[in-house]
Amino acid sequence: MSHRKIFCWVSVVLVMILAGGAYAQNNWTNATGNGRWMDPNNWSAGAVPGPGTGNTRINPDTNADPNNLVGPTIGPGELAVTDAADVWGPEFGAISVNIAGGSYTSPAFVGMVAVGTAEDARPVINLGAEGSGGWLDVMNFLVGDSWWWHGGPYVTYNQWSGTAIVRDYVWLGGKMNLFGGIMYIFNGFNVASVGQPPELCMLNIEQGILMLPLIATADNPDTPEDETVKFTAVVQGWIAGGYCVAYGGTGEIVIEEVGGRTKVTAVPAQEPVEP
Repeated sequence: MSHRKIFCWVSVVLVMILAGGAYAQNNWTNATGNGRWMDPNNWSAGAVPGPGTGNTRINPDTNADPNNLVGPTIGPGELAVTDAADVWGPEFGAISVNIAGGSYTSPAFVGMVAVGTAEDARPVINLGAEGSGGWLDVMNFLVGDSWWWHGGPYVTYNQWSGTAIVRDYVWLGGKMNLFGGIMYIFNGFNVASVGQPPELCMLNIEQGILMLPLIATADNPDTPEDETVKFTAVVQGWIAGGYCVAYGGTGEIVIEEVGGRTKVTAVPAQEPVEP
């Protein structure tokens, strides 16, 4: 791990220790039962997450109401914006966050963290289901892994359409399906940081597009300290290790260098031609 990530890890620990005093928690309750992110009555603070509302937590254990098992949806035209606090969730239960035609933006240092500790209680994040589109824009996107804890890989991110932007790093310890849309990663993409097996940690690309940096620097845990390699080689390593597949393993991953970025797409298996 690079000096930068060690510094980040220390910073996160300090932030988490100080969070009780610096930030309140605004927990998802879904008290109305309507599942709408933008309804203030669905949050413990009585306010939609935003400036001054603190860390957002989406966790089915935050109250005893069965409504809480239904996660929030950001619908068409809705703009969800948090301040410097983080989104912790969906986590620790079969609860989902759905961006369906709306947008979620956060400049927080960690960004969005989703963890799950059991297959039968897998949190899910959906972007653009059924062609609804949408926008996800976070600093870091942690799907079943992080640089400080690796024990919650049972998480799935599904992107069906729309645009996702991760301005720093993706940490993937769970499953990511790019069924459609486009995902931009500005700095790095870490897959299976502590050797999670492919049956737990998998990047599946179908009609989606993944845009990575051209170069993987030493800040990327997949790259040795003080060494830089092209991201093409990193993706080839994922493929060789069984961590990156096309169409669930039946297609072929395509890697191109386009406009100073590494573009990763997939082609389906070709049907045999009748003689």
